[in-house]
Amino acid sequence: MNNSREKLEEVLLDEQFLSWYYKSDQEKGRLWEERRSRGEINPFLLEEAIEILEQLKISEAVPSAVQIAAAEARLWEQLEEESEELVETSKIIPWYKKTLSIAAVVILLVSAAWLVRGYLQPNLLDVKTGFGEISTIELTDGSDVTLNGNSALQYRHPDFFHKDREVWLEGEGFFEVQSTPDKKAFIVHLDGLDIHVTGTQFNVYKRSDKTEVLLTEGSVIVTSKLNKDTVHLLPGELASLENGKIHKKTGNTPQVIGWKERKFIFENTSLEEVARSVEALYGIDVQLEGDTTSRMTISAILPSDNLDVFIQSLEATQEFSVKRDGKVVTIGPAVR
Repeated sequence: MNNSREKLEEVLLDEQFLSWYYKSDQEKGRLWEERRSRGEINPFLLEEAIEILEQLKISEAVPSAVQIAAAEARLWEQLEEESEELVETSKIIPWYKKTLSIAAVVILLVSAAWLVRGYLQPNLLDVKTGFGEISTIELTDGSDVTLNGNSALQYRHPDFFHKDREVWLEGEGFFEVQSTPDKKAFIVHLDGLDIHVTGTQFNVYKRSDKTEVLLTEGSVIVTSKLNKDTVHLLPGELASLENGKIHKKTGNTPQVIGWKERKFIFENTSLEEVARSVEALYGIDVQLEGDTTSRMTISAILPSDNLDVFIQSLEATQEFSVKRDGKVVTIGPAVR
């Protein structure tokens, strides 16, 4: 039984398990899920650990004296039941040793509960934008993040257990990061990249088709999670991630951040890339008719705040024919 209890405590304090349960770190959560799928995790221990964490969920920032007393009572009740089982299996254990063992377990469990709660219930902010929606969020440190449509952001303010300001992003966002008097680091986590910054402005694009970081002011350090490849960006530079390796080049700032003004800015942009951008923003399926169309390029400034207006504007170039059927948009060569 003691061995089982120790293994349960190992699960409860496992960083990958905690990230998986509370969805606080996608990468660590994914590693735990892989371990679970490979059968490395005892399903009974996992079920018991989840049950304990469910019981630890409380809404108050600090537990009240009544809650603490109730928790102690529940722990004592469970431990007394376990001690009775120990007595039945071994009659020669002195009473004072049992009492000391129970007290030690209570201290361990209460300490673990406080540590788990402090680690797993930090001050988190979750924001999501709908298709075609743009929203600006002011973080608790005074920084601003403008989210493009179909994007999700999670922000964790520093606390006793977490010294850095941390953000997880999926989609696209423009960051205006404020420095803090104590120089707290600001880290943006992407699937495959980490961006370290103190005070600066930059655009982040993270969708299935590509991952890019464009710096407009200040400086950032971009690090690949796969091979720890690191690149230092200066204003006007863009970093892209390909197969775990970071590539740096001069970025086209107006084109990259045109979405903030609700515009698509295309400069010799392939129609294939145009299609992917529209799909990501509006959650639709864009189909290109024929290989010739997919290889065509476009240079234009088109509105991005309304799908129907975008379609009409694309047709107005007289280079393409566009048809819409619900959530499917078909683009082909113009009919001459």
